[in-house]
Amino acid sequence: MAQLNITPDVRTFSILINCYGKTRRFEEVNHLLHQMEQLNIRPDVQALNTLINCYGKAKKFDEVNRLRNEMAQLNITPDVRTFSILINCYGKTRRFEEVNHLLHQMEQLNIRPDVQALNTLINCYGKAKKFDEVNGLRNRMAQLNIT
Repeated sequence: MAQLNITPDVRTFSILINCYGKTRRFEEVNHLLHQMEQLNIRPDVQALNTLINCYGKAKKFDEVNRLRNEMAQLNITPDVRTFSILINCYGKTRRFEEVNHLLHQMEQLNIRPDVQALNTLINCYGKAKKFDEVNGLRNRMAQLNIT
């Protein structure tokens, strides 16, 4: 890009981070983050969601939590996608206490969960044989008119 006199933006970095993150090449991800910092490119919610997703899928929860803290420090409000990613990561690893905390946070921020996040969570609860929670989520989806 530099050879073409093109300066990458936050979207470009998000795409690159996603590519490296999906293949768990976290050294390259960290290099890209360093480049963003050098270019004074501030991550946005999409870039941070991409990072959280990559680290979450790799079960690197220390990094996930660091990124959540960084999001707060940068005054970036998590969106429904952020919460869906987190619910997916924590649900699949049966960290249900954290999932419940996330659902409570969503309510506090007036963020409505999406069907994908709730279906993922129903699946996770089902695999863990937590059928009361499955039924509770189904009822909650009906209350929220989520189908």
